[in-house]
Amino acid sequence: MRTIRLLGPAALVAGLIAFGWAVARGDAKLYLIFVVPVIVGTGPFAILGILLVFLGFALTFFFGPFSFAPSSHPATESPRTMGEVPPQDVVPPQTPRARRWGGVVFLGPIPVVFGSDPQMTRRMLLLGAILFFALLILTITLFFV
Repeated sequence: MRTIRLLGPAALVAGLIAFGWAVARGDAKLYLIFVVPVIVGTGPFAILGILLVFLGFALTFFFGPFSFAPSSHPATESPRTMGEVPPQDVVPPQTPRARRWGGVVFLGPIPVVFGSDPQMTRRMLLLGAILFFALLILTITLFFV
């Protein structure tokens, strides 16, 4: 079931590659309006890119964040009878690992970072800085070209 989680990001990357191919062929044009990329295209690769990006977002939304592992609920387990001795070879269940999360939100060109713990917040800050400089370089190169 883990491979199904990769379908969304794979479709997203394939859509971006199709967009890049359409821009390289001249079937599409890329504009930046207030640091928001806008793609205008008429060719088949531009349409394929749009479809794959939307499909990638949808697949990531439906299959990405969820865990498909069956969960055991205490109410579904059979009750023990009085005097029943538990087997000695039963391993006690481990406590589930706490999920760590974080994110970067761009308010204009300024990244706002958040996370569940300091290490995740630092990672998101690094990701925000990398994305900011990539956006800055992209804006400068498209402005002067």
